[in-house]
Amino acid sequence: MTAGERKKASLRTAITGLFMNLLLAVAKLIAGAISGSIAISAEGWNNLSDTFSSLVSIVSIRLAAKPADKKHPFGYARFEYIASSIIALGMLLVAAQVGYRSVMRIIHPEELDMGWLAFSALILSILVKTIQYFYYRKKGKELVSPVFIAASKDSLADIYATSGVLLATILYAFFGINVDGPAGLLVTLLIAWSAIDIMRNTATLLIGGKPSTELTTLISQKVLEADTRILGIHDLIVHDYGPGSVFATAHVELDSRESFLQAHLIVDCVERKLLREHDIHLILHADPSYVGDAQHNSLHDKLIEIANDIVEGAVIHSLHLFVSDQGVRVASFDVGVPGDAILDDAAFFSTFREKVKHYDSDLVLWITLDREYLSVVSDEQPNLRVTPEQ
Repeated sequence: MTAGERKKASLRTAITGLFMNLLLAVAKLIAGAISGSIAISAEGWNNLSDTFSSLVSIVSIRLAAKPADKKHPFGYARFEYIASSIIALGMLLVAAQVGYRSVMRIIHPEELDMGWLAFSALILSILVKTIQYFYYRKKGKELVSPVFIAASKDSLADIYATSGVLLATILYAFFGINVDGPAGLLVTLLIAWSAIDIMRNTATLLIGGKPSTELTTLISQKVLEADTRILGIHDLIVHDYGPGSVFATAHVELDSRESFLQAHLIVDCVERKLLREHDIHLILHADPSYVGDAQHNSLHDKLIEIANDIVEGAVIHSLHLFVSDQGVRVASFDVGVPGDAILDDAAFFSTFREKVKHYDSDLVLWITLDREYLSVVSDEQPNLRVTPEQ
C-alpha cells in the first residue's frame, strides 16, 4: 500500500469513527440528563472524548503523511504516536472529571428515572462499540496504525464499562438497588487503565522498542521469496520512524561463486522490490556462503555443536576462513543466541575457545556474539592482515 493509499484509508476510518462516537455521545448525554444517572452521563462524556480523539486522529493522519524535508529526513509518520498520547491524555482528563462526580454520587446518592430511553441508549452503545472495536482493530492491523490500535482498545474498554452501567441500570429499574455511583466509578477506572496502557505502549514506540514479530517475519519472508539465489537472511534490524516509514538492514547469504557484480544486482533488485511493494526502505549486505565446501561445512557443524553445548538454541552464521600473511589460520563467524539467554560475555568467549582448542588447537577465532539488537566482538590477534583461504 502506497503512502497516498494509506492516508486515504486512514482518513475514511477516522471519519467513520468520528460519526459513530458523536452519535453515541449525543444519545447518552440526553439519556443521562433525563434519567439523572451519573453513570450514563459519564458514558456520554467518554464518547464525547472519543469524538475529540477521532478529530485528533484526522489531524495526525494528515500531518503524518507530509513528505520528508531537511529538518525531518525520515518524514513525519511518528506524529501518529504523539497523537495516540494526546488521545490517552484526553481520556485521563475525562476519567478524572467523571471519577470526581462518581465519588460525590456515592457519598450523596440521588433518585433516578430509568425509562426506555436509558436502556435503548446503553444497548445501542454496546452494539455500536462492538462493531467499532472490530473495525478499528482490523484497520489498525491493515494500516499498521498505532492510532487505530489505541482506538480499538478504547472501544473495548467502553464495551466493558457500558455493560457495567447497563447492569447497574437493570438493578435500579427492577430491584431498586442504586449502584449508580460505583458504576460511574467503574467506568472511570476502565477509562484510566486503557489510557495508561496506550501511553505506555506509545512511549515504547517513541523511545524505540522491539519491532513486531509480524513485521520482521514479513521482511524475512519477502526477501527469501524475492530471489531463489538468496540462501538465508540474518542480522535483520528494523528502524521504525512511524507507520509507512520503516527502514531496515539485513545480511543475506549468496553463493560465494557469484561475481561481485551479480551479487550487487541481486540485492539491489530485492531492495527495490521491498520498497515498491511494501514501502520498506531496505539495505542488504551480501555474505558469501561456501556451498559444497567440505572444510567450511565440517567446521560449521562443529561450531554449532559447541555453541549449543554452551547455550541451547544458538546458531552460527557468517563463517569465513582466512589465512594471514604470517600463515595463521583464522575463523571469523557470528554466534546468535536467544534473546532471553542469560550468560556472561567473557565466560562465553573463554568457554567457546577452550572447546574449539580440543578440535583445532591452531585455529584463531574472531567471534561476534549476537543478541537481539546487540553485538559483542572478541577477536584473537585482531591486527592480522588476512587474505581468503584458497
